[in-house]
Amino acid sequence: MIEEFKITDSVSNRAWGDVDKSRIWQLLKEGLQEGVKGVKAAIREMYAVVKAEIDEELTQADCWGPHHEITQDGELVLNKAGLIAAAAALAGARAEPNLTPEQKRKAARHLMRHYKQLEEEPPESLKEILSSAASGEMTSLQAIVTGEININDIPVAPWANLEALKADDPEPMEVVVEIPAGKSKRGWNYTPQALQRIVGEVMSKGLPGFLGHQKPEDVETQFPEPVTHWVGAKWDPVQNKAYFRGVIDKAATNLKRWIKANVVRQVSIFGIPKLQQRPTGEVDVVDYKPLSIDWTPLNRAGMPTRIVAVGEMYSDVIDDVIERSEEKLDLKEAFVLIKSKLASKELTASQVVGEIGLDIKEFDEVAEALRVYEKIKNTFSVSGEMNVEKLIDEAAKVLAEKKKTEKEKMFEEVIKEKVAGEMAQALIKKMVKLDELETKEQIAGEIDKLLHDEEVRNVLNKIYTDRPVIVGMRQPVTNLKVKKQSI
Repeated sequence: MIEEFKITDSVSNRAWGDVDKSRIWQLLKEGLQEGVKGVKAAIREMYAVVKAEIDEELTQADCWGPHHEITQDGELVLNKAGLIAAAAALAGARAEPNLTPEQKRKAARHLMRHYKQLEEEPPESLKEILSSAASGEMTSLQAIVTGEININDIPVAPWANLEALKADDPEPMEVVVEIPAGKSKRGWNYTPQALQRIVGEVMSKGLPGFLGHQKPEDVETQFPEPVTHWVGAKWDPVQNKAYFRGVIDKAATNLKRWIKANVVRQVSIFGIPKLQQRPTGEVDVVDYKPLSIDWTPLNRAGMPTRIVAVGEMYSDVIDDVIERSEEKLDLKEAFVLIKSKLASKELTASQVVGEIGLDIKEFDEVAEALRVYEKIKNTFSVSGEMNVEKLIDEAAKVLAEKKKTEKEKMFEEVIKEKVAGEMAQALIKKMVKLDELETKEQIAGEIDKLLHDEEVRNVLNKIYTDRPVIVGMRQPVTNLKVKKQSI
């Protein structure tokens, strides 16, 4: 009996077809019924999406897209082939999955996380699900409170009455948040036009700020009490940044304390993006209809904790982070910076690889190998739980067998041209090492070498009772004395 389920960073290359998925469900179901520690988290991790509440009533049909193994100690190990199979199934490789559009998006986000963990390029099908899903649907764009600009540098909107908002507030507080234009790690390029659209919305109408986002289905019918009133905004064309000025509501005393203590410093702009895909596959956010600018707690998935940052936290759509700071870059930030420099042509791949001390040819070879791999998958329609390595091994066996057959046929043709008599041919066949020969010329040369060897000729002559071996001739020979011998 497993005492605790644990999620690990381990990866297995075991064939997915060899994994007993029914046994995995049985272990998880038993753990759920027995209340084993970590079982609910394990179920969420095991499957790409869980379509029902995780309780004792949960069935296997409620769980879609397994892609992990479970060890005897209850550790979850990512199965690489299972991940590929789940992504293919989500794309409808075998049949259209029985999932709602929202469930498909959740599954895609889950699988995309594993591809990032493996540092491997995800399939285009996952990118398409995620990029097409958000356009016209509610998502969020994250920003951070900044102390790098003066409050009064941000103009107040014509409609705003600061005096009325601050009236009778013994500790009035204003904040400024910033969002730079740029590309997120997810690959969405937030254009200046999209951010200017948010600036324009604040300046013309204003936006409320809540503690956390509303659920998308509640937006039309609920009105939570605002804790912040966003009363001004500014677009800096030189820095390519948008700034937003907010007044903390008099009643939000806890929020004021949290901001002063620097334990809450992130906001998320909640709204509806308009996406546009380039011919290259890149996705631009070309417009954005904001609904609110809400406060969010620290240390959630996809949310940065630096003083100046931008990204998309998750409500129902998760994205990544672009960070800008004068502090020393960590490895993750360095990769983001290098990627942006490559995109802007300020760096080349050869320069990056050269600085690392490697040869760009090595990467070209890897790229060529991946191209061949994709061609094999497409040619043989590999999908679902089919194993590409297994397919390649089987194909190699077929090709080897075909090559062997063709070589034996060629050997038969050459030996019949060179040697008369079935017995002599049989003996020569035993003496030729065919595995070491590849071409017809090599085979002919090896046979000629044997036939010109005196000892071989003597042996061949002795096995004939009706005629000696005549090299290279098939016409009858007369006036010969026949003598029987045995070897």
